[in-house]
Amino acid sequence: MGHIWLIGMMGSGKTTVGVFAAQILDRPFLDTDAIVMTNTGRTIPELFKDGEAEFRKAESIVIASAAAEVDSVIASGGGSVLSRDNVAIMEGSGTVVLLDVDAATIAERVQIGSDRPLLQTAAAMEHILAERAEVYNDVAQHIVSTVGRTPQDVAMEVAACVDM
Repeated sequence: MGHIWLIGMMGSGKTTVGVFAAQILDRPFLDTDAIVMTNTGRTIPELFKDGEAEFRKAESIVIASAAAEVDSVIASGGGSVLSRDNVAIMEGSGTVVLLDVDAATIAERVQIGSDRPLLQTAAAMEHILAERAEVYNDVAQHIVSTVGRTPQDVAMEVAACVDM
């Protein structure tokens, strides 16, 4: 059956939806950002102080490790699909589901300038969303909109992707 890899922008609901989807499917839930922080003993903003490349390297290690785990629902970092190696691992070990979100919804869910190193301004967030949209859509095997929906409803649709 394989993993369910949740991809999408920060604020798309990957962690929240992932927890519910894992419960529905009776699978473990893994959050690659949380595992990176545990493995490094540092927060994501702290890692970004050494440069995004350092964070991405730690993220890729976690993705490779997660792929070897028992079938799980895995919330990946927003930029994880920028690495072809990461994408190959995801595609080779499960189903890739994009949690689609628009800029207005991200702004409602995520405090701009908070602990999100790449979201220091609304303009930066919109730029990243536009920059990544094509990659997300190309990588995704399924696209599930999260706009105006409860996490539980989105999780039900995500769980249904396993049977598709």
